[in-house]
Amino acid sequence: MRKLFYALAVAGFLPWIAACEQSVQKEAQDVKEAHDAAVKDIAEESKDVEKAAIEGAKDIVKEQRDVEDAAAAGTKKIIDEKRELEDAKAREAERAADTPPTTKP
Repeated sequence: MRKLFYALAVAGFLPWIAACEQSVQKEAQDVKEAHDAAVKDIAEESKDVEKAAIEGAKDIVKEQRDVEDAAAAGTKKIIDEKRELEDAKAREAERAADTPPTTKP
């Protein structure tokens, strides 16, 4: 009799075990799908980061060129102003040389 109850108890739990097996398989499938989605997301993020890095590098190069252009323009302006100053000094010196000294009567 004891063996019969034991056999019935074991037989009664078999459907529960089968249901657990299906649940475990479903969970395993869900984990696999989540892993695959995470791998895909990481790959997309990696591409986005690479694209942003390339765009950032382009922006840096453009800014460097703009700074170089501004520096060159500033240098040219300084040179032009120095030349104008030298020309003005030369003209002033010529005027001073051409103008006879004023005599007081």
